[in-house]
Amino acid sequence: MQKEYLFPCEQCGAKLKFSVATGELTCPYCTHINHVERAFTQVVEKDYEKALNTLEHLPQQPSALSSTKCPSCAATFELQENIHASLCPFCGSAIVNEVARYRPIKPQALLPFAISKDEARAIFKEWLKSHWFAPNKLQHYGAEDSTLKGVYIPYWTYDASTLSRYSGRRGTLYYETQHYRVNINGRSQMRSRQVQHIRWTPVSGSVDQLFDDVLVMASESLHYALLEWDLEHLVNYDASFLSGYESEVYSIDLERGLERAKATMQYRIRAAIKRQIGGDRQEITGLQTSYSDITFKHILLPVYASAFTFNNKVYSYVINGRNGAISGERPYSVVKIAAAVLSVVLIVATALYYANEQGLL
Repeated sequence: MQKEYLFPCEQCGAKLKFSVATGELTCPYCTHINHVERAFTQVVEKDYEKALNTLEHLPQQPSALSSTKCPSCAATFELQENIHASLCPFCGSAIVNEVARYRPIKPQALLPFAISKDEARAIFKEWLKSHWFAPNKLQHYGAEDSTLKGVYIPYWTYDASTLSRYSGRRGTLYYETQHYRVNINGRSQMRSRQVQHIRWTPVSGSVDQLFDDVLVMASESLHYALLEWDLEHLVNYDASFLSGYESEVYSIDLERGLERAKATMQYRIRAAIKRQIGGDRQEITGLQTSYSDITFKHILLPVYASAFTFNNKVYSYVINGRNGAISGERPYSVVKIAAAVLSVVLIVATALYYANEQGLL
């Protein structure tokens, strides 16, 4: 059954929105601060194999709900199936839908927003100013036309123990002196140079590694990875934190998430193997990895997402809701780039001219 939440003020009953400034639900009418219980306890990892077994035996559920009813004004409206939390378009009430699109694994923890929307807008403006090749009109146009939306994005984290057996070869560089003739001012002269070679030696061995909190985005909607997250500050999931923000449910399931986590693990494993091989060059010709003690968490992480239109083209970007890191796309000024290239060409041409005049060429 669909569960919906409103967050009324304890003092006057008005609808509330989570405040980044106070870390509480602050009433905009009577200014009463409604306390949100934060549990900074370590989130317990779940056993991956047990979870898969449980999911296999769950009864079939509807894939999506067709409509949502606001418990404040009773309006019924469509809610996109990947949205977990949003605002009523009629009265603005904060609503959390536990089953906007059915997902059997519920969030265990989240990182609350630590940056306000105004701070995020300021970060966006500075980001535009920091790029040399942006069109001059963009700084004002983009900053004024962009609208930020706070969204909680679903993530998986995976822990695992790995044992990797490999074969390959170690390359050791050595140099040989090579003699050759050159013609200088019509006279033949001998010269010598050092020629690099590689001596290869077969190697094999094994590497065991422990992985903790390998992070995998569980949403297909966000196209930019914001990698720096302070996961040590995760708090136990509480729907109150979602008040005033949108929240997505995961579209990448637990198994697909693990495959993406394994790709990240394999990158680190190969780096560890190359360190173990040593030498000047390393080649891995065979690799087999076994995974054990796999556990996971399902968490929500905060971002501000937006887009702006410039010269009839849409550019999107996201801002980390914890530390303000920004990633996105932006337009480039063809005139500025052409001017920069021309300047480089002129500098090189001038340097070559004077070098030739001095007889250096």
